[in-house]
Amino acid sequence: MLRRILLASLAALAASPATAAAPPAGGGGNQKASFVRLPVFNANVVRSNRTRGVLSVESGVDVPDAKLRARVQMLIPRLRADLSRRLALYTDNLAPGMSPNLDLLVPQLQKQVDQTVGQPGARLLVLNVLIN
Repeated sequence: MLRRILLASLAALAASPATAAAPPAGGGGNQKASFVRLPVFNANVVRSNRTRGVLSVESGVDVPDAKLRARVQMLIPRLRADLSRRLALYTDNLAPGMSPNLDLLVPQLQKQVDQTVGQPGARLLVLNVLIN
């Protein structure tokens, strides 16, 4: 008897319009379509002619325009190389023992993204910065 009541309530819950119109658990349908994830790019932190560590940046690009998004996806290898080069320039000037200043680093990386893509409209989103 209890099993029948439970099955009937589950069937009624599944058929309700509130659950049918709910977005997927991943956070929405169209929100992820504009995000292009970039491979992790790295730069060595060098002091006294030897490597002291590696600065790794995990990021992605938010591109709402479909044509520009297709261009960004084609340019992923070039973006990774250019961002690694820009990150290496930043780490060359990093003082010993200092942590990276993201308020200075992120605008430099955004400028590089705009330069590589050839036009504005691709917004760089930094997900994780790790110095090892």
